[in-house]
Amino acid sequence: MFHAPPVREVWPRQIGLVPGQADCFQHREAADLLDQAVAEGGTAVVCQLLSGTGGVGKTQLAAHYARTAWEAGEVDLLMWINATSREAITAAYARAGTQVADADPSDPEEAVRRLLAWLQTTERRWLVVLDDLGDPGALQGLWPPARRHGRALVTTRRRDAALSGPGRRRIDIGLFSAGESVDYLTAKLASAQRDDEPAQIAALAEDLGYLPLALAQAVTYLIDLGLSCAEYRTRLADRTRELASVVPERGNLPDDHHDIIAATWSLSIERANALRPQGLARPVLELASVLDPNGIPTEVLTAPPVLDSLAITRRAMILKRRDRKKVPRVVTEQEAADALRCLHRLSLVDFVPGARHETVRVHHLVQRATREAHMQDAEDGAGGRELGGLLVRIDAETAAEAVEYVWPVEERDDTLMAALQANAKAVAEHMPVTPVVGIDDSHYRLGLRLGEAGHAAEARHHFERLLAGLSVGAKRAERGKGIEHLFVRHNIAWWQMEAGDPAGAATAFERLSADKEDVLGAHPSTFATRYGLARARGESGDPAAAVAAFEALLADRLDACTYRTRSFSLRRTVRFAQRAADRQRAVRIEALSGATDRSPGALPEWEPPAPSARYGLAWWRGMAGEPVRAACELEELLAEQGDLLAAFDPLRLATRHAFAYWKAEAGDPGRAILLLTELLADQTRILGPEHPQTLATRHTLARLKGTVGDRGRAVVLLTELLADQTRILGPEHPQTLVTCRTLARGRSRSAGEDV
Repeated sequence: MFHAPPVREVWPRQIGLVPGQADCFQHREAADLLDQAVAEGGTAVVCQLLSGTGGVGKTQLAAHYARTAWEAGEVDLLMWINATSREAITAAYARAGTQVADADPSDPEEAVRRLLAWLQTTERRWLVVLDDLGDPGALQGLWPPARRHGRALVTTRRRDAALSGPGRRRIDIGLFSAGESVDYLTAKLASAQRDDEPAQIAALAEDLGYLPLALAQAVTYLIDLGLSCAEYRTRLADRTRELASVVPERGNLPDDHHDIIAATWSLSIERANALRPQGLARPVLELASVLDPNGIPTEVLTAPPVLDSLAITRRAMILKRRDRKKVPRVVTEQEAADALRCLHRLSLVDFVPGARHETVRVHHLVQRATREAHMQDAEDGAGGRELGGLLVRIDAETAAEAVEYVWPVEERDDTLMAALQANAKAVAEHMPVTPVVGIDDSHYRLGLRLGEAGHAAEARHHFERLLAGLSVGAKRAERGKGIEHLFVRHNIAWWQMEAGDPAGAATAFERLSADKEDVLGAHPSTFATRYGLARARGESGDPAAAVAAFEALLADRLDACTYRTRSFSLRRTVRFAQRAADRQRAVRIEALSGATDRSPGALPEWEPPAPSARYGLAWWRGMAGEPVRAACELEELLAEQGDLLAAFDPLRLATRHAFAYWKAEAGDPGRAILLLTELLADQTRILGPEHPQTLATRHTLARLKGTVGDRGRAVVLLTELLADQTRILGPEHPQTLVTCRTLARGRSRSAGEDV
């Protein structure tokens, strides 16, 4: 029979090694919350769980708390346990059982039971810290007992419901604040006799997303290499570099870090991917990695294009399994949402089901690490770096299609629209253009969506970036080859005009028109550019030239509206009608026009939809001094559009504004005010309150109210409009300047009346 030697009564005792305090450790609000939570527990045991993604400093907070309690003499026994697996926990428990509970070291299971019994019955004060709990199930039957003398502290990346229970309280650990990040970097630099510009330090903190682990490794790297913050930021921003190349090598990591930042989340991703529905969490995160880190509507990550992509991933997974028939080949919306919840449980994303649009947020460094891991997997599979880049591009194209699918057709939600616009811009950055790959529909749709949403300058920048990625060599002058640059240039000129530079756009359109004549001839796209040129000339201050150009366009027997109504606009309207559950209208329009025609002569959906040449001619005739004729021609055009275009089509909305405008100029401002009031309500609902068309209608309506005698109301409306235009379009935009002049005249007249 075993007789253990008498246990030496040496107290207090510490079992396990508490990590040392990080250099320049920052006191955080979370530490105060931990102390407060324990104090509020009173005499009852309070088991605290510090939960958060990898790299937020959970272990450092737990170690600081444990050292403070130990040094203050608040505990007789301090146990620090690596809780990454059940085996690691039981091994640590067994060792402790032999030291404090007189357990037999040859019987680990009995030693574990003896320790738990001792914790349950002892009058000594104890603190058990379980660091980096990987699986809630690993603690089944091993939770420290609830005792008034005991405390337990668990750090974990998990947010599973299984971690909750009587006497347990979870504290979510987030990022450093901006101030904490700057203080940390400043102190770390000072400890190495280094300093830097405060603005660059703050910018570096923002670039790293205020993630404590990233801050520590980045500042160590730049100190070791003698870089300034600005120089390091340049390296960090270089996407040809992997994250692993801008942090210290594994042997030189600061503060006893075990992993470089890029590897911090890999285990969490593996665990999330193993949860049900198995195999979907990783591809969902890969799609999220090319979208906006600050907020992705759940509708995007559960849209049909995403489900189709996930189904392909699942089929590939099924091929590797023997029980293929047991796994459905399709992926449902609910399964995609469940995959998001798995990522949330592992603190890889923040996902709140039931919230408005159930926005998903993911740290941008997690995104980058995920993209790089995706590329590395392809390289390791003998696919090479080119295949890895292609996989990320495919993810971006799928995400772009999902954003396009969710984009509202008629009923507009400003919160959703803002999120979709941000995601459109984000995904565009991950769709590189090369001479080999070229440009596809997704590139064009993203740019058009940005422009149609009122972000003309951003749309122009998007297409300029696409143009920079194309190789414009001599062979591109060959007819029918490499014509993408012509469509891209058209978009650049169009959105340059919409952004308030019609003179510059006119020059660009004129050059492009000649190139299209050479390459495409009498192609609809050529006529679309001629439309842009005619309008740009008018907006540059030459309405007579605009009238002549539109008359010439019509004389060439191709009305842009007639063509576009039979190609771009009708296909677009069919799509709108289908998504608006107006299938009957969609079928009728298709039957009338052959809207799904994709013949070689058809204009691809690659250029912004312009109103008809008849619209342009009527508008500029009015500007040239024929308002009555302009109103009549626009009224006829509206009647024809009513048979073909949906009421919510932006082209029809633009025609309604033009008709009301010239109706007023022709001498009927009262009727125009009624038409514009109705139009403004529709535009606000369909296009949104910040769309340039909506702003233009607000200006016309306010001006007309002053014309009919309500000058006080006109001044109020124009003042509000000017503030909005300055914020949205900028103070130098032509629309803003026109409103400024109109408001000045209105105030002058009102002051004259008062006098």
